[in-house]
Amino acid sequence: MEMPISVQEKRQIISSGTYLRSFCPHCSNYLIENDELRLRIKGPDGEVGDLFLSPYLNVFLHKSTIGIPDSSLAKDISCPRCGKSLLLKDETCGECGSPVVKLVVEAVSRRIDFYICSRKGCTWHGLNVDDVDDIMLDDSVEW
Repeated sequence: MEMPISVQEKRQIISSGTYLRSFCPHCSNYLIENDELRLRIKGPDGEVGDLFLSPYLNVFLHKSTIGIPDSSLAKDISCPRCGKSLLLKDETCGECGSPVVKLVVEAVSRRIDFYICSRKGCTWHGLNVDDVDDIMLDDSVEW
């Protein structure tokens, strides 16, 4: 008799350090340039520039072409290709409650919705609830 496979065993784990091919959820354009995830950012004072993030899971390196004070919220984060906002109005960070940015990442040979916090210094990130049954991020609280 075969034993049923648990949900935990069916899930694929995305390990820390995994390269996340990142795309805009609006125009589907690739967001990686020179091994960095490039986004447009509007700072708290309204200044606009580029935000560069590491495309590797749980590698929190970042730089920006504008000054952003620690722990401040971006007014907007958008796609550098189509200009549409990536901030979600009805989703919040699971750690600090700030608005989140939605990207689409290609991982585990399929594209999934991926969320990051919009507050500088917060390292929260998560998956769409529809993908959580199939995929688990390395270092997840679900372990």
